[in-house]
Amino acid sequence: MDFKNFLEVTAKSIDDELDEVLSKFLNDTKKINIKLLPFALGLLNSCRGGKRIRGVLVKLGHEIASSNTPRNDILKVSAAYEILHAGFLIHDDIMDKSTVRRGQPSLYQSLGGDHQGISQAISVGDIALYLPIKLISGTNFLGDYKLKALNQLSEIVMNTGWGQILDMEPNSAEASRDKEFIYLFKTAKYTIAGPLQIGAILGGMDPTSPEFRGIKEFGENLGIAYQLQDDILDKEVESLDEARQEALKYSSLAKGMIEQITDDSGTRKLLEEMCTYLVERSK
Repeated sequence: MDFKNFLEVTAKSIDDELDEVLSKFLNDTKKINIKLLPFALGLLNSCRGGKRIRGVLVKLGHEIASSNTPRNDILKVSAAYEILHAGFLIHDDIMDKSTVRRGQPSLYQSLGGDHQGISQAISVGDIALYLPIKLISGTNFLGDYKLKALNQLSEIVMNTGWGQILDMEPNSAEASRDKEFIYLFKTAKYTIAGPLQIGAILGGMDPTSPEFRGIKEFGENLGIAYQLQDDILDKEVESLDEARQEALKYSSLAKGMIEQITDDSGTRKLLEEMCTYLVERSK
């Protein structure tokens, strides 16, 4: 299976798992207080759409490390990571004053767009950051694996926060110099390296092993290339040629780590295709 097909098939499985997880979340919310239901629905709607790349990479990281764990356990973690992503987007829309997300009003806008709506959306976003912890804690992975995975998740959330803080600074020469740090902390660790690492940990890979360090460096380099391609697609680069060359440079660095990650020829081919797909995508 090539990476594009792997992405599509796994994304469909994650969507199915998300439906199940969020249905239970809605029922649990009703039991707390029926007045909270519109906000739970707001989180559910915020989870709709997207390519599911982060959740898919949780599954891929697990497959690199092991294939022995029951299917639904790792898919639940993939779904949890997509909920985390929705929480970040809810907060991002408020910070960026974005009124639209995936063709629909941003959550804070749908809640009124005033101070009350913004405050309620922040709270929903907070819930989306903590619900994944509950979901991962409830899986059937070994306790030590779960503890290490949750520690990794906490690091991802904190790193994303630091990257977001610097990304909110006014445009300046200093802010421009921080761009690589922002790409690394706000995108690379969170979008590519982080989900791969969490999946690998839950598959039993030792976080001190050379293979795990290879996944980290692979993910961070590819994550920077991924963000550069985003900037190219959003026309947020000063020089298209320079940005393209930078993206290809980091993609090449990522490919250089593949041999350290796995000896399996099929997995190596999948990772190489992933590098090409994410840097050459048109949306």
